[in-house]
Amino acid sequence: MNNWTVEQIAFRCDRLSVRLERLAQNFLQMASLSLDGVNGEAVLGIVRESKVFLELTAIDLDVDSAFELAQMQRQLSRWHIHWWSTWASDSSRLEISTLSQTWANRIRQMARVLV
Repeated sequence: MNNWTVEQIAFRCDRLSVRLERLAQNFLQMASLSLDGVNGEAVLGIVRESKVFLELTAIDLDVDSAFELAQMQRQLSRWHIHWWSTWASDSSRLEISTLSQTWANRIRQMARVLV
């Protein structure tokens, strides 16, 4: 059994297109904040939230799209495990920013297919 927070339950109750847009916004925020090394705590919070939101969204997608979201979640987990050493590296923060922007674009493409 999952111990979801009220916010996570509310997220799960949103329409799929709304959940996808929320994920895209999270990733855009990560992309922006990762360009500056002083936002580590804020980005880590978005990483944690996005991992859960990806799981709560993937269950309503086709297999291929759900697989893509699972791959995003895996990368977020890799960063999360070694967060402070990852965050300390300029090249890692650039990777976080670049991938987050790519993911936001991809998730928005998925959302457009639904409309």
